[in-house]
Amino acid sequence: MTQGKKSLINPVSGGLFALLILGVVLYILFAAEPKSSEDEFSHQDVTHIADSSSQEKKIDESHVAQQSRLLNNNKQQSDVSNKALQVFELNYTTKDAFDRFIFARTSEVPQTVKSAYVSHANTVFTPDTANQATDLFSRYVDYKVALSSVELEVDLSNHGLRDVTYKLDEREEIRRAYFNDKEYHYLFSQEAQVDEAALARLRVAQEHTLSKDERKALIVESIKAGSPAEREAFQPTLDMHRINEIKNNHSTINDRYNAVAAEFGIEVAERFSKTWEKKAQWQSKIADYEQYRDDLAQQTLTPGEREKMLKKYQTAHFTDNEIKRLKVLTAQ
Repeated sequence: MTQGKKSLINPVSGGLFALLILGVVLYILFAAEPKSSEDEFSHQDVTHIADSSSQEKKIDESHVAQQSRLLNNNKQQSDVSNKALQVFELNYTTKDAFDRFIFARTSEVPQTVKSAYVSHANTVFTPDTANQATDLFSRYVDYKVALSSVELEVDLSNHGLRDVTYKLDEREEIRRAYFNDKEYHYLFSQEAQVDEAALARLRVAQEHTLSKDERKALIVESIKAGSPAEREAFQPTLDMHRINEIKNNHSTINDRYNAVAAEFGIEVAERFSKTWEKKAQWQSKIADYEQYRDDLAQQTLTPGEREKMLKKYQTAHFTDNEIKRLKVLTAQ
């Protein structure tokens, strides 16, 4: 009996043991298997999402940076554009600027010149001052047209003091008709001062109780004592007066050259030296001609023979234009 039970128990124990062994093997096998595709997908998906989120963040940051750069560039361009536009300001240079603009379009009719200035003003001046510039320019063109319809050119050598005064007064009335006091001040006040000074000098020049040298000296002194605008306008006159003084005070061209170069520079000195040299050569030719003419007068020649020999000398030593001048200078 005991043996029978024992033989019964052993197969059961062996089966249980076998099941335990099988369970251990299966556990080891399953434990050693790689993760399921579902678990692997889930991990890859999380990693992908994380990477995508990082890339999207970088893209967003790059986009924001790009937009910021564009805004900054636009702002800078706008600032540069605004800085490039000037504020129109009425000053003493306005008239010269208007005159240069008109002079460059002398072949065009006034309305075309006005239209051209509108375009010019809109590209140069700020919007709030461009209209002011175009309005003033338009009236300046109208003023120039009005001047052209009236004979106001003054030739001091051919007009008397009363004529000059009348013409200047008439021009003054036209100016006042087109411009207010402030505009007149900046556009014409300096020129008006020069005109008044010129009138004063004209009075001196026509004072016949004074000698020519006295009148010239008074005129030069009045220019020197004038306003800066007058001195600037007549500076060439003062310069020529000074150069003539140097010429009269120095007998040789070399001495004159050195004196002029010291005050006005080498370029001016060279130009006047050439002029003086040509004049000296011309005067020498005239002197030689006069000497030749005087020698002929001492000879026993008929008037016809003497005239023939003089013409032959003139043709040999002078050009046609010089002969005309020669006859005027040596007329007896």
